Amino acid sequence: MEIVVKAEAELSEMEHQQIDAICRQAFGDNATPYIWVSRSDWHVLVNVDGLCVSQVGIVERVARVAGQPVKLGGVGGVATSPQWQRRGLAGAALGRAAELMRDQLAVDFGLLVCGHDRVPMYSRLGWQTVPGPLVIDQPQGKVTFADVTMVLPCVEMVWRPGIIDLCGLPW
Repeated sequence: MEIVVKAEAELSEMEHQQIDAICRQAFGDNATPYIWVSRSDWHVLVNVDGLCVSQVGIVERVARVAGQPVKLGGVGGVATSPQWQRRGLAGAALGRAAELMRDQLAVDFGLLVCGHDRVPMYSRLGWQTVPGPLVIDQPQGKVTFADVTMVLPCVEMVWRPGIIDLCGLPW
């Protein structure tokens, strides 16, 4: 197993195809009423024998929490090919993503949204559930997002309560 960090611009066409395939397998054609960011700024890839089998995407964003700017590492597209699941690969990729966000990107917090069923996994990795509301941009204007919001302290340690405005599309 090899864990590799790459900027979006560094990905080969084959890596893009592998990431897209992993995400399709993990999320299916999950119909959602939201428009999402199409590509991440950074990718943490888990490769086995030269094949990408798990990935985490990171979007760098300055959002606003309680009206104040907060530098975020938006984590999304956490996915592992079905035949490689339950082997700790996503956890390893998330651990490397946390190092990247803290040490290289120097974000205040990592932020992700997930369903209630995923909270225990992320909690074991140090992520904390925070109250919202979480507001995202959509073509019709700002809307409130309903899933669970979780943060990972990186540079800052104390999350301030208040409205979380992603100041853009969700990831």
